[in-house]
Amino acid sequence: MEHCGIANTLIRHIMVPFDNSKHAIRAFGHALDLAKKYGAAITVISITDEDQNTEWINGTPSRQKALAASRNAELRRIFKLLEVQATKFQIHLTCRILESNTIGESLISFASMNKVDYIVMGTHGKGMVKEMMLGRVSTNVALNAACPVVLVK
Repeated sequence: MEHCGIANTLIRHIMVPFDNSKHAIRAFGHALDLAKKYGAAITVISITDEDQNTEWINGTPSRQKALAASRNAELRRIFKLLEVQATKFQIHLTCRILESNTIGESLISFASMNKVDYIVMGTHGKGMVKEMMLGRVSTNVALNAACPVVLVK
């Protein structure tokens, strides 16, 4: 493809949906490799369920808000570790936390609005955000995103 003049121009912005599951961590590693090869930037995005801020646990709404704040603080701590890895490869990394109760649609919308060229995501999720990266979410993104999607298991 070098002779066609299109090598290294197809992938400039990679999005990695991230929930700290083993699949998401592997997807991030794959994205680092691609970003290094293509000179691309990476955006790591975590989506939390906005309804969690309004639910009550044991009759106390403030406890749920504290849990959400704690979860976001943990994500920010993990993002710092990801930034260290990206810096080692001289890759520009942006990390974002968004709130939404429609995860797949939010990922597709974010990719479209932010001119993402390539999505690398885990096939299944677990951990801090329940149901964040279940197979149904990765399938939804793979089928409906305008850009190529690589699923990492």
